[in-house]
Amino acid sequence: MTTTTTATLSDDNTVNVRDGVCIDLTMKTPVNGKPVVVQLPSNKKFQVIVEREDTLEVVFKIVTEKLGLDDTSLFGLMYCPPKGLYEFIPLSHKLRHYAPDKWKSGVQMPPPLALRLAVKYFPPQPYKFVNPMTRLQYFLNLRSLILDGTYQVSKETAFDLVALCLQTDIGDYYDIKDSDDYFQPYNYLPPQVMNDVSHHYVTKEIPMLHSKLDDMSQNEAVIRYLQIVGQLPDYGYHFFEVTERNYYEEKHTWLGVGLQSVNIYERSKVSTIVRGPAKVIPWHKITNLSYKSKSFLMDIVYEGDKRGQRRYVFDTDSTKVSRAIMTLCADTHKFYIKIKNMLPPPHEVPDTFSVRDYTPSPRAIIGNHHVDNSGNPNYAQ
Repeated sequence: MTTTTTATLSDDNTVNVRDGVCIDLTMKTPVNGKPVVVQLPSNKKFQVIVEREDTLEVVFKIVTEKLGLDDTSLFGLMYCPPKGLYEFIPLSHKLRHYAPDKWKSGVQMPPPLALRLAVKYFPPQPYKFVNPMTRLQYFLNLRSLILDGTYQVSKETAFDLVALCLQTDIGDYYDIKDSDDYFQPYNYLPPQVMNDVSHHYVTKEIPMLHSKLDDMSQNEAVIRYLQIVGQLPDYGYHFFEVTERNYYEEKHTWLGVGLQSVNIYERSKVSTIVRGPAKVIPWHKITNLSYKSKSFLMDIVYEGDKRGQRRYVFDTDSTKVSRAIMTLCADTHKFYIKIKNMLPPPHEVPDTFSVRDYTPSPRAIIGNHHVDNSGNPNYAQ
């Protein structure tokens, strides 16, 4: 079996990845090859040509090796159906189980199978990753979660993050300050923030914040971004809209699956996209997880007046959704058990950062502005 890669990403057969990495994708397509298009966290698309009986592991290995990722256990491939839920799928599965009908047949030039490379597990303090490419992919993945409103941020935090994104994307403000409309707010701010501020305010405030970051390297801007996002209440969770069912009522809620807990959020009465306070259920209190048809079931240790067990029942839109929640919970718990001894202690206070309070340090103005991260833990090892 021969598996090779090709791409339709640029005229010169290369795809440019931030931090100066350039991937050469000029390779020969095998006879009867099947196309798989993988969307990267940067939103670029990477095409892999495989054989019909290959597994997702083949695609995953090619893409992560080309990107230079060594912390591969933190990432996964998501299936991207034309409609419905995006879900992480086991790498041991064969690609043909998810492919269009014409892809499975012997038709020439079949439509591609669409997948997405995404962060699956979010350890605390992501800015401490040793591998710059791992940090970068986390930055890009988290940036998309902020922009589409999955992670909720205040106006002030959103503006700080935009300034860091601009420093990462285009460099120092004073190099481009005379350009009209050098950034488009809708490409950087989530909808809920854009709805609360005027365009005039955005175009005045963000350039001021961006200008404070002059001389900050791209690498440091990524690290500072991760410092901020890593402390958001929503950081590290995959969210699902569900209906909690109990003896008295049905309550629309959000379920958040994270590395150290499963959270239950009340649905805001103001907006369906705003989550209320979370009920945090750490893994050691969960005794059983299962799904039955459209329902996801979670049994936990109950420590009220009488110690016992309580069962939560969450109704979803389909069996596919309830199964996806169950699978993600099981995978996340296994990964947590594997790395829990490497995680920072709960009492450790993470580094903080604010653009408004930033002044360049002597260390940041040496050489190519590299931020020394030697000695930081590599969570994937």
